[in-house]
Amino acid sequence: MTAVMNGSNGTVTATYHDTADRRLTRADIRLRRRMENGVGLWEMTVAERMLTVPGGPVDLPQELADVLVVPLRGEALVEVARLRTSGDVALLEGQRVLRRFDDERSALTVKVREPRRPKKRAPAIDHVRAYLRTQLAEIERSDPIVRVDDNVDAVHDLRVAARRARTILKVAKPALDAAWTDALVEDLRWLGAELGTLRDTDVLLEHLRAAGGISADTNPVVNRLERDRRTARRRAWAALSSERYLTLLDQLHVAVDHPPVRDVDVRLDDIARREYRRLGRTVRALGTNPTDAMLHRARIRAKRARYAAELAVPVVGPRAAKFAEEASRFEDVVGRHQDAVVAEERLRALSGTTDAAFGAGILVERQRLRRARARAQVPRAWRRLRRRGRNAWR
Repeated sequence: MTAVMNGSNGTVTATYHDTADRRLTRADIRLRRRMENGVGLWEMTVAERMLTVPGGPVDLPQELADVLVVPLRGEALVEVARLRTSGDVALLEGQRVLRRFDDERSALTVKVREPRRPKKRAPAIDHVRAYLRTQLAEIERSDPIVRVDDNVDAVHDLRVAARRARTILKVAKPALDAAWTDALVEDLRWLGAELGTLRDTDVLLEHLRAAGGISADTNPVVNRLERDRRTARRRAWAALSSERYLTLLDQLHVAVDHPPVRDVDVRLDDIARREYRRLGRTVRALGTNPTDAMLHRARIRAKRARYAAELAVPVVGPRAAKFAEEASRFEDVVGRHQDAVVAEERLRALSGTTDAAFGAGILVERQRLRRARARAQVPRAWRRLRRRGRNAWR
């Protein structure tokens, strides 16, 4: 496809590129090349941000190739359309107009063939592969956004996809080769840790701003956190630029395409039931005055129970979906508690610095109240989840 635009007469003609299987389209990325005043320009739009780099017609400029390293992964680019824009948008074949459109997005809309979802009675490993395929696609979508834009949502989405993939590999471990699974889980844990400081800092900054508590006293704390965030972003960038990360993605593709299967008779409802029962034991052990670490453990167990339920939805049906929804609400409660714990630890560390000591002390007290409110909500949230669990995994 080609789209063309010319600043002098309002007409633009440009050639659009993608892989044969439309990887960039799936990631909501547009890549085109056009001529302007005799100079070839490559233009890439990611998350509504356009990057423009001079370059010849054969090779993608390295600056753009670095951004697209994950969705492309060495796959060749092909011309998928030529468009001429002058008021309306014309789809071209050579210089012949094949069809006209009202706008560029309509002209570039193509039906991308999505992989078929496994049937209800398909082997469990097929459902595991489909779940992992979704997480890998989310990583491929989020990664270029993180590289070109300081986007907190994209960092969060990438980290969540990695965590979901790690959790499903752990709960489905009885069906897979243990050594291979352990190695991939460890690499996914490493990626989560490399992104974790950046994400935790983003969460804390968002909370402080949303709470309306920024003042002259607390401004030094925010300034310190902003500096910490820049350091954390450099760490995240280094991780995404590392060979270990690219190798990890290669292994995720193995998990999607042909994972090393050990047992084909594993049942998804049994996996989800097991994770729910483990969560129940963890919550019962909390008692009336659980430690912060115990509540954090309950949060981790809730995530595993939720993701296992999501994995089982195609087999179990609405009961599993309703349980997963309630598990998400329980997670929100214990998650707010953990966010307050992490925030308090970060703020206490800042309270030892001269310029931020007073403001950090004020904010620590607020986190204590936040933590107490979350604790008070845990019993009710668990009762609701337990009712759903008994219905889903009876």
